Amino acid sequence: MKAMYLKKAELGKLISSVQDSGALFVGPVVDAGNVVYKEIGSASELTGDYIIPVTTYKQWVFPQTEVVATFAVTKEGVDLDGVDLDPPDVVVFGARACEAASLASLRSVFTWGEDDEFYTRREDRITVITVGCTAIDDECFCTTVELSPASTTGSDIYLRETTDDEYMAVAVTKKGEAFIKAHHGVFHQKRAAEPELVELKLPEPIKGIKKEKISAWLARTDNYQSELWPRLTRKCFGCGACTFSCPTCHCFDITDEGTAFGGERRKNWDACQFDHFTAHASGHNPRDTQFKRWRNRFMCKFKYYPDKFKTTGCVGCGRCIRVCPVRLDITEVMEEISQISE
Repeated sequence: MKAMYLKKAELGKLISSVQDSGALFVGPVVDAGNVVYKEIGSASELTGDYIIPVTTYKQWVFPQTEVVATFAVTKEGVDLDGVDLDPPDVVVFGARACEAASLASLRSVFTWGEDDEFYTRREDRITVITVGCTAIDDECFCTTVELSPASTTGSDIYLRETTDDEYMAVAVTKKGEAFIKAHHGVFHQKRAAEPELVELKLPEPIKGIKKEKISAWLARTDNYQSELWPRLTRKCFGCGACTFSCPTCHCFDITDEGTAFGGERRKNWDACQFDHFTAHASGHNPRDTQFKRWRNRFMCKFKYYPDKFKTTGCVGCGRCIRVCPVRLDITEVMEEISQISE
């Protein structure tokens, strides 16, 4: 499909067209001083002044909490009924390339061995519209993990801003092509000369970081007990902000909530940074101190994820750095491991 164009002034028409089709329109809005993803009703709610929202849109494919079954206790026993999920169509507008890439990582987890339909049905019905970054900050490090603002992995439609207040739109997937055709009254072809594109801003790759060296160092089992872990991560106090803001973190717990007569079985986000995450029923906890929990998170991103799922566990969005109350910077650990690796 040829590049199409979308006028910024006509975003309201796009939102109305999406809503008329029965889908939800999600985009970046300012809420309590922070830019977050929320379902919106009009273009006036959207903001274009952001690096990346504080929250991730993975909550529309992997909700923070959801009912997976209901149960009732009777004289004959316990009746357990599954939930027949029928998720709505969702359009996410204004995503960044780093976060879009995370969908491939999530899908590899939730389709490993057997499909988790609570994830796959939602992802099948989400359309991701990515906007190339024209501003960055010191926490952005996508290029260090071999992505960039020009990456289209995970995007259905990739937008570039133009100097005449439009977006150039390129359909990346069949889903993206179908979306543009379904809303053809909003997208248009250029009839005159091609417009000038606003320059993308690419963060400089952190020179001291080498992913292959990190992988090799983590593969050595003696480094699991390295003094580096407690030294660099001792200030972590396990709040879980990094995991809850991360677009690729996927840990969850299953709990039964209700009364002695019935209730719901729920899937809830969990975090490997919580002290009870690996606690055994016996009371033993193999990750009994915080540095061990942070070590697990780092190894998940750069060892377990790539080895098991062949996808990236870290997309370089920088959210974990921005939200950390003690400014524990994952890139500093990446850099030190790169330097000490033989």
